[in-house]
Amino acid sequence: MFAAVVVCLTLVLAGAGVAPISAVECSFLNPIIPLGQDPSVVYQDGSYYLVQSVGGSLAISRSETLTGLRGAASVQVYRPPTGEPYSYDMWAPELQYIDGSWYIYVAATDQPGNNPSHRMFVLQADTDDPLGSWMMVGKVYDPASDKWAIDGAVFEYQNQLYMVWSGWEGDIGDFPQNLYIAEMSDPLTISGERHLIGQPDQPWESSVAAINEGPQPFIHDGRVSIVYSADASWMPAYKLGILTLTGDDPLEAASWTETGPVFEQVPDAETPVYGPGHNSSPVRSPDGQQHWFLYHAKTLATPGWDDRAIYAQSFTWSDDGVPVFEPPIPPDTAQPLPSGEPCGLVAALEEVSAPDGYLDLGQPLVATVGSYTVTAEVRLNAADGQYAFVSQDGGITSNFVLGYQDGRFAFTLFDGLGRTSIAAESTFAPEVGTWYALAGVYDAPNRELSLYVDGELHSTAAFADPWDALGSTIIGAARRRSQRVDVFDGDIRAVGIYIGSLNAAEVVALAGD
Repeated sequence: MFAAVVVCLTLVLAGAGVAPISAVECSFLNPIIPLGQDPSVVYQDGSYYLVQSVGGSLAISRSETLTGLRGAASVQVYRPPTGEPYSYDMWAPELQYIDGSWYIYVAATDQPGNNPSHRMFVLQADTDDPLGSWMMVGKVYDPASDKWAIDGAVFEYQNQLYMVWSGWEGDIGDFPQNLYIAEMSDPLTISGERHLIGQPDQPWESSVAAINEGPQPFIHDGRVSIVYSADASWMPAYKLGILTLTGDDPLEAASWTETGPVFEQVPDAETPVYGPGHNSSPVRSPDGQQHWFLYHAKTLATPGWDDRAIYAQSFTWSDDGVPVFEPPIPPDTAQPLPSGEPCGLVAALEEVSAPDGYLDLGQPLVATVGSYTVTAEVRLNAADGQYAFVSQDGGITSNFVLGYQDGRFAFTLFDGLGRTSIAAESTFAPEVGTWYALAGVYDAPNRELSLYVDGELHSTAAFADPWDALGSTIIGAARRRSQRVDVFDGDIRAVGIYIGSLNAAEVVALAGD
């Protein structure tokens, strides 16, 4: 078993990396959540909170980084009792932090499948912690506005609260779905009649179904815009439009100017994003320098709702404060991480000791669908086995292993079931008792893995299907068929784990230290 005198683990998870690494090489791939819909995210006190409707309950995830929501634990915060007007079909929960309190606005029904009974309800957190307990307050309405309603969101403008939502003109009907607004006396209560501000009267809003829904406030430099979803959510035709407040009175339809479509599927894209829509309100990157939004999209061109995933993308603002969106970035295209997310060295172990034969670092230190680098100095005690130096668990198997196999050093990536693997191997058989400096690099944009030994590139290989490993990073062992395997016999020191792909010069510099 590998051994040394002490463990010296330094985690650098809260800020920029300390190694010389180009930020553009710190990348991620969409979707950030492979299965999800109607994302609503709030950045508060250094954390991102995402709410989802899951299996008849409401659940919230928390992460210190936006892309970290991918692996964040989901905490159930509310499950409705039976026999209430809000017991079933909770759609599109909207998490908001208003005047020091947390609220969730959600559409719900009294019976399964009873769509005409959908109304907007509000929950309030019992504490300052949105992962704690919540209380259902009840329906958000004025009697004059008590009609079918979904997708409510609240914003403040000139010291007045407003709610915007999607509704029907009458009491029963599927289409058209319009956008309405009303004043609120407080975050729990609509205090005035609803006013129509948007309807699907343009061809791009109704190519399949006449729908305006999912209104989300985007406020910048005092300018209010409502980014909304149009057309059929179950089809690739789903897309985004914008209502911009250009008049004085938000309750007047004439005060809003419509623009669209502003964000939609690119038909001729090699890997299209099908039906991008129902976005979140904007959030800033961890360092406050960029603006991002989440949205859901279909992963298939066929009709349905079961294939939706959640994507993240940055955007900018026009000179007059209106959001400007680039086309949806395909899921096979690497994007730079949001600025301020950890990039570079995130964990360093100078010396390693493991009484159990290996060391579990207790969390996934790299997002395996993005670029990453793992380094270690190793010395073999024997050359007749198969050993792992650094790996990351992904359920039943390791996602990657920097190790020793078949008489060679190897940096190996596995498929999600551990049945197939791709390896970059050393060009020589290492000697027992000799120290070697190893570096395994995964370059996500180019789908390429590389193995360096003592600063020299030995081989590269292509890995076309990256997947998300959410288990712990492990020193000195791997995982296969849900069992801990390949426990190292020898010594490990100078372990480095990096978000981002180090280039050849950086690897050489590390090997020479």
